[in-house]
Amino acid sequence: MKNFSKFSIGAILFSALLITSCQNENTADNDIQTNIEATGNQGNIIPGQYIVVFKESSVTPTSKLLSKTQFTNRALKAKSVDDISEKSISKMKTILSENGLDQTNVLNFYTTKISGLAMKLSTQEFQKLSADPNVAAIEHDRIVELPDFQVEDVQSRGVSQRMAQQTPCGITRAGGFANGAGKDQWIWIIDSGIDLDHPDLNVVTNSTYARSFVGGSANDCNGHGTHVAGTAAAINNNIGVVGVSAGASVVPVRVFGCGGSSATSTILAGINHVGRYDIAGDIANLSLGGFFGSGCGSSSSYISAIRGLGNAGTFVSIAAGNSAANAANYDPACINGTNIFTVASMTCNRGFSSFPNYNMNPVDVIATGSSVRSTYLNGGYATLSGTSMAAPHVAGIMHARGGAPRTSGSVSNRGENYPIAVR
Repeated sequence: MKNFSKFSIGAILFSALLITSCQNENTADNDIQTNIEATGNQGNIIPGQYIVVFKESSVTPTSKLLSKTQFTNRALKAKSVDDISEKSISKMKTILSENGLDQTNVLNFYTTKISGLAMKLSTQEFQKLSADPNVAAIEHDRIVELPDFQVEDVQSRGVSQRMAQQTPCGITRAGGFANGAGKDQWIWIIDSGIDLDHPDLNVVTNSTYARSFVGGSANDCNGHGTHVAGTAAAINNNIGVVGVSAGASVVPVRVFGCGGSSATSTILAGINHVGRYDIAGDIANLSLGGFFGSGCGSSSSYISAIRGLGNAGTFVSIAAGNSAANAANYDPACINGTNIFTVASMTCNRGFSSFPNYNMNPVDVIATGSSVRSTYLNGGYATLSGTSMAAPHVAGIMHARGGAPRTSGSVSNRGENYPIAVR
């Protein structure tokens, strides 16, 4: 949640995949004078695929234009967003046309929290677009994998539902569960989808909101998203488990396929979708991430997108990552801003787990992420470990509280004290 400096364009040297540079002096007639270098050349980049962010003075995000309007009706908000987005996309297409770029190479347009697009570009096309004064930044698109998580136990639907409901340790450590059913605010699970007919979850299945950006429906075929949803909001119904904000409406925004792989551009499409419908007090959980490098805190395209969610009143819970490394190098864990919380993982006994990324700048709080039992595929349940499991505790806390988490006690690691998030 700590605030960093305003989003800026980081100039990072990169390999022969892309050879271009900022030039301040006049170039030869046959050369193109570029003003931007592609940021973030570390991590698992996708050759020839980029995320382009336009200057807000050229194409303003809908969240900025609607910042003084408080919506309580999601359909009315979407109508207002769509009216502006149509004009924004038209402006972006005009910029592409002026640069002679093939619009069929556009993968996604973003209009809600950032104004931009994802696109395939040749080296020459990149150089030409980077010289356009409407462009604020161009970033390499990259492959993103769900954080490694440990599956310790899986129980079928029938076995778990013959047992009395359990309150998992992480829920107790978070201050117990509260009744989240019936609230207007939703918890958006930007993940691998959710098991749409799980009997222990109150899933928003309307396809207007429950969306897949990787093909097919929003139904989960990986398990990760369903587990996350249960920790945040499993129903208090005498079966299975109970979540922190029990019975809260959870919305699947599927950005990962069955194998747990995606791209930054796809995840941004999911965030853009949330930005079309979210209302103040909603929660977005991002139990995902990937290595970006030292420019992460200032150069990632996630910066404006996620800060846009937070600034509009949506609370964001982000997993710190499971590489036992500096969280400041991992995206989106590195992001700080209003209503944004990066979450590390502790054990049930309040010890620092063996796997989390560390660093209290950007990490904000810690919650239980080791041996967490929650909902799983096919109406079942599973015990998993990872910061992915810690983050939804905080998502549930924020939904139950209608605001930021409280803290009680702390966990020490590497000379730093990590505040424990509680309801």
